[in-house]
Amino acid sequence: MRCFYFPHPELRRGDLLPLTDELRKHLCVVLRMVPGEKVEFFNGYGQVATAVLRDEYCVELFDVVTRPAPQCSLTLIQGLPKGDKLELVLQKGTELGVNSFYLTAMERSVSQLKADRKQKRLERWQKIVQEAARQCRQYYLPELTADVTLAETLSAVDADVKLLLWEESARPMSEVLPQKAPQRIAVIVGPEGGVSPREAAQAEANGYQAVSLGPRILRTETAGLAIMTVLQYLYGDLASGQHGRTAMNQGKEKS
Repeated sequence: MRCFYFPHPELRRGDLLPLTDELRKHLCVVLRMVPGEKVEFFNGYGQVATAVLRDEYCVELFDVVTRPAPQCSLTLIQGLPKGDKLELVLQKGTELGVNSFYLTAMERSVSQLKADRKQKRLERWQKIVQEAARQCRQYYLPELTADVTLAETLSAVDADVKLLLWEESARPMSEVLPQKAPQRIAVIVGPEGGVSPREAAQAEANGYQAVSLGPRILRTETAGLAIMTVLQYLYGDLASGQHGRTAMNQGKEKS
């Protein structure tokens, strides 16, 4: 069944909901769906609903289920890279289960979020996250925070484990990762030029531990994805072997 993001705070069985212009165009014009056909919607807050298209303007919700929230929440603090590298980070990071993205211009960032293009770029980044969440069935839509300084980010993000990927660190990640699964992990990844010594000291003063991912210097768009894969394997659902639909059915509401 096709799945789409439906921005609605609460999905309830029996509700008749109007389609957004974008959804109506996609379902009725692009896909040429007709009344009576079924589709799946998720609202970004863990709720998933089976819906029937009643006409080209509204759908009726039937089975509504709530997926359990991730046991380990992952936050990626990404120094702004240049070009379209950030789009790759957002897309693949969402697929890997990142729950929060903080996009911050750092000292060595070549790219800057210019005021005249900020809104347009933010909208595009949100669309990328939404589409990636739809494609991979990540029913909790990742939060996206942009145009914040590193200091503001360090003050805003709270986590049980805080990691700084820094090429000048010789400490292996295995030395700082706990045996017991934490509830929240935050990771800082610098832009193309890496994290400056001043920024590293600033992060460490806020509880971040500088770690290395080994002898190879990874690109900024690779480093965050690599560590998120490792963390999902150790503490998340990457190694659970449990299919999303099976897990969803276990939380199905009784009618």
